Amino acid sequence: MERKFIKDFQENMPVSGFFAVFSKDLRKTKADKEYLDLTLMDKTGSINAKIWDKVGEFSNKFEKGDPVAVKAYVTSYNNELQLKIDSIRRVIPDQDKDFGFNYADLIPTTEKDIEKMWDEIQSAIQSIENQNIKRIVLDIYGEHEETIKTHPASMILHHAVRGGLLEHTHSMLNIADGICKNYSELDRDLVISGILLHDIGKLVELEPGLATTYTDSGNFIGHIVLGRDILLKAISKIDDFPELLKLKMEHMILSHQGKLEWQSPKEPMFLEALVVYYIDEIDTRINQMKREIESDKTEGDWTSKKNYFHRPLYKGEE
Repeated sequence: MERKFIKDFQENMPVSGFFAVFSKDLRKTKADKEYLDLTLMDKTGSINAKIWDKVGEFSNKFEKGDPVAVKAYVTSYNNELQLKIDSIRRVIPDQDKDFGFNYADLIPTTEKDIEKMWDEIQSAIQSIENQNIKRIVLDIYGEHEETIKTHPASMILHHAVRGGLLEHTHSMLNIADGICKNYSELDRDLVISGILLHDIGKLVELEPGLATTYTDSGNFIGHIVLGRDILLKAISKIDDFPELLKLKMEHMILSHQGKLEWQSPKEPMFLEALVVYYIDEIDTRINQMKREIESDKTEGDWTSKKNYFHRPLYKGEE
């Protein structure tokens, strides 16, 4: 059977292929019958899947985060596609490669050129005039280069792909260029550093892999405070680092989610922190809306209301 990716699935289609298990939950129907509720993913997207029969037998054959070989049938529930699984097992790489298994097919990855984005970010760092700020950013980005290049920006909300954090940061820098040119009163060095460091705590908060999960530190503390810790560790290496500059850099990380009800410890209290927050919002929401439109399977020019924005989104001809 020809390999089909999730983006190509249609109702009533038989499926035989390889996927990553993003989530796995044992649930019960109203009649108290157990079933497995899964989210499977490949490089093109994700889909809900159900195992109704032989639940105990199949459940022992794989775990969350595993690559799996699946035989299933595409069905529809509430106008959304899902898989009814007939068989599933953990992948045996040496054996399954002869049938087309490739880890790269399971991991959604940014479509942007990772090395090109990294080089342009390095140019932005070199353009920072304040030597204290430049030293901090160079230290952090030098220490975490490989992780920054491959880390997702979130589990599911936005830029949730390999290299997503890099793509998000790169996009924010592009937006900042125009804003800093238009508002000459802004301290460009602060804005650039705020963008480069605002999500740096996600390197500790999220455990990347076939199924991105939260680390213990991510669950207990969260990326905002973890990011501040990374900043303070870098600052501690510099003697006589200016106290006000340290506080401003801390504040941009602590306030970048903008609102207390969005789990931001502080709300932006100076111009550059406000700019970092709004640029983050712009890039995040644009990415989310694009993803919701591209993944929607509803017929017609409008998506369903079952999305992050809780409203139909226009997806017709441009």
